[in-house]
Formats: sequence, C-alpha cells, structure tokens
Amino acid sequence: MDRIRHYIVLLLFFVSMASGHSQVVDTNFISPVAISVYDSIDDVDSLAILRNRVEALTRRLDSTHVAQATLRNRMRELVALKDSLVYLNDLYQSELQDKNRLMSEQVVAMQEKERLLAEKEELYREALTNSTIDRAKWEGELKAKEASIDAKAREIDYLQKDIDAKEVTLRSQRENYEHVLNEKERYRHLVDSLQKRVNAIEIENIRKDEENKYLQQKAKEAEEKAAITLNKKKKVRPIQGIAMRFFRTPDWDTRLSYNEDNTIRGAEIRNKNAGNIEFDFVTGASVMLWDLSDYFNGTKKDSLGNPVVLPDIRRFDQKFNYDLGIYVGFGGSNLFKNFYIGPSFRFVDFFYLIMGVNVCEYEILTGGYKEGDLLQGGSLKDITAKSWLVKPFIALSIDLDFLSYIKK
Repeated sequence: MDRIRHYIVLLLFFVSMASGHSQVVDTNFISPVAISVYDSIDDVDSLAILRNRVEALTRRLDSTHVAQATLRNRMRELVALKDSLVYLNDLYQSELQDKNRLMSEQVVAMQEKERLLAEKEELYREALTNSTIDRAKWEGELKAKEASIDAKAREIDYLQKDIDAKEVTLRSQRENYEHVLNEKERYRHLVDSLQKRVNAIEIENIRKDEENKYLQQKAKEAEEKAAITLNKKKKVRPIQGIAMRFFRTPDWDTRLSYNEDNTIRGAEIRNKNAGNIEFDFVTGASVMLWDLSDYFNGTKKDSLGNPVVLPDIRRFDQKFNYDLGIYVGFGGSNLFKNFYIGPSFRFVDFFYLIMGVNVCEYEILTGGYKEGDLLQGGSLKDITAKSWLVKPFIALSIDLDFLSYIKK
C-alpha cells in the first residue's frame, strides 16, 4: 500500500511539472545633375542595409529554433507521462488480479465450510440413531468438526478483510486511473496542437532558410558590384552627364521684312536658336592619369612624415577617391558628328567635372551672308552648308557603373 501511494505521488508530481511547462509554451536616362552627393552615398550603403536584413532574419531563425526545441522538450515530457500511465495501468491490473485471487480463495473456503457443516449434520444424525455407548465417540467427532468449521469461519473473515482492503485500494486506483486518463486525453489534444505548431515552425524555418540563402546571394552580388564600382585602381571608367557648350546649334529661317511705309523689303535671314549656351547629353569615357586621393584625404606624407593636404581643401570625415584624367565622349543624336574632349576631374568617388572643347558639325551661312541680311533670290538651302566648329564646353558626369549599382 505504501509503495502504491509513492507511485501515485510521483505521477501527480510529473503531471504538475507538465502543466507548468505548458503555461510557458503557450504564452532609360538618369540626369546626374539631379543626384546629390549624399543621396549617392546612401545608395551605396544599401549593401549594409541588405546585410542588416540578413542578420535580422538570422536572429528570427534562431528564435524559431529555440521555440522548436522547447516544443520538442514538452513532447518528451508527454511521452514520460504516457509511460507513467502505462505503469499505473499495469499496477492496477496486478491489484485487480490479486483481488480476484482472494475472492476465489474465499469461495473455496466457503465451499469447504459448507462441506464441513454438512458432515457435522450427518454426524449429529448418526449420533441420535446410535446407542448411548457410542455417544462419547460421536461427541468427540462433532467437536472436531465444529473446531474445523470455526477455523474456516475465521479464515473466511480474514479473506473478507483482505478483499475489503483490496476493494478500497482498487477504488482509489480506479479514481487515479480515470484522472490520468482524462489528463492523457487533454494532453493528447495538446500534443496534436503542439505538433501542428512544430510543423508550422519547421515550414517557416525552411522558408526563412531559403530566404536567407537568397539574401546572402544578393548580398554577395552587391558586394561584387560594389567592389567593381569602388575599385580605386580602375583606370578607364564609362561616364554619362550633361554638357554645357557655349554655342547654340543654328536653326536658320527666313521671315518677311517691311519698310517704314509697310512695303516689303524682302526675306530676312534669322536664327531661331538665339543665345550662346546650349545643353547636350554626353556619353564617354575617362582615363585616369593621376590619382589625387591621398592628397585630398590627408594620407599623403612629405619627407618629414607630415600629412600633405592641398591648400584650402577641407578634409572630409569619410575618405573618397579623386583623380585627374582625360575625357573623350560623344553627344547629341548623331554621335559621329559631335565629339567632346578635355581634362576630367573625378571627385567623391563617382562624379566628374569636365572642361574642354566640343568639335561638332554645324549648318552655317555661306556666300558672305550673316544673320539679319536679306535673301537675294534663291532659297535658304542655297546659302547654307555643313562645317566643323570647335567650341568650349563644361560638363558634369557620373560613373555608369555607379548608376547601374544604385538602380539595383
């Protein structure tokens, strides 16, 4: 009985531990003039943002692994509870078999008692019919039978007491068994729910693993692209930008000119593109001749070990690349009739300031005509011709590698 009580107390301890644990678990052209320096730097930092996304996703993945491990520990506890339930069931069946055995022994004892009573009655009847000489003999036999009957009665009483004790034990075990069965049913539903959650977490882990692999691949591609873009040793860089040249493409036309008395003087030649400045979209390449990054960043040192910085040039907190090179490019719709050439200055990694000459084919007036003269017979085509002119220009351009990098 004491051993059974210890088993019941141990089972209740496991159930309380499992209940406490369950509470824990439940709870096509881009104008480079319009792009500022700082916006460009922010776009370059997109690689760092991508790395932060990978780190955040890794942390989320670790938390789901922890939750999954907690759920698996809970399932192991439920398996232990199931084993305890099986043990209690075996104990209950053993006690029930003992009770059945005692009851069988009691039935045999009662049958033996009835047999002894029948023999006593038989002896008593025989004593009445026999002579008085044999009375003492029969009385001795009757007393012996009565003693056997009393012993059987006491044996039956002891068996009844054992049966009553077994009945109390079985009743208590039956109640505990029913309670454990109810707990098992409740935990079975809980296990089903936890299993669904585990499956969902495993699916989420697989999805996050795939997303993490994708982000890592994108980060690797971005690093490779950034390495190409930020490559200081790259000598030739394709660039695009806007050039301001100090000569407008002539657009010749004629209009009627009148005298003061409103009589027609003739057809006056005019240029509809008035002014001295014109903007052109240019594409070309810059070849680095001298690297000036150390001077601007203050890392160049003289013979005494002092930093060499260009005068009146304020150092930036962040180190950028600077160089001086030669630029050759094309502009307009007809690339082979509009050339740009001149020195280029690269600053803040990606931007180029270019000054030089524009060699372009223009339509000019011939035959001594100039703007404002009257056309003397013929048509405008008769007094115009194609000619190459050399004019100064200034341009602001941006690295094409950088443009493709920030686009992605």
